[in-house]
Amino acid sequence: MEMRPATPDDAPAILATVAEGFDGYREWAPDDWSPPGLTPAVLARVRARLSDAQFWYLVALDRREMAGHVALAPATVEEPAPPPPGETYLAQMFVRRPWQGSGVAAALMAAAVAEAGGRGFAGLRLWTPQGAARARRFYEREGWTATGEVHAARPPGGGGSPSGLDTMEYVRAVVPAPRTPS
Repeated sequence: MEMRPATPDDAPAILATVAEGFDGYREWAPDDWSPPGLTPAVLARVRARLSDAQFWYLVALDRREMAGHVALAPATVEEPAPPPPGETYLAQMFVRRPWQGSGVAAALMAAAVAEAGGRGFAGLRLWTPQGAARARRFYEREGWTATGEVHAARPPGGGGSPSGLDTMEYVRAVVPAPRTPS
């Protein structure tokens, strides 16, 4: 398994992984739910983020095939407001089905936590669908704690979770890297 920082050329594979992940939500999402559209505008936004130092994406590749990715960001679609000082968001984490349960997710998570600490952050936040029981169990095994904050699904034309699913917030502490004197 190769893990490396993502480049703008990885944007289509990242979106394909997100689409596959969203498709898996159908197993537990309400019958009338449909995944958010991954439009050309979304592709352009991901490409731009992959060139912006505020965002960090890491891809896991198995013989050049995308196995999964993780991303840190100063804001998310779910929570566009900046996090509290000293914290950042784990904005995305998706592992494709053939690699689920293989250790890829744990390796991606460890890398994201290390990157957040290396950037001087003391905490991470994420939003995940309430119905994503497997993902929630993984986060909890990896040291995340539910805050009790919930975004209700956004009704057409209304506020709330843009995923169309109820989401809940998790947090975890990070050990920031010591700052070297300048």
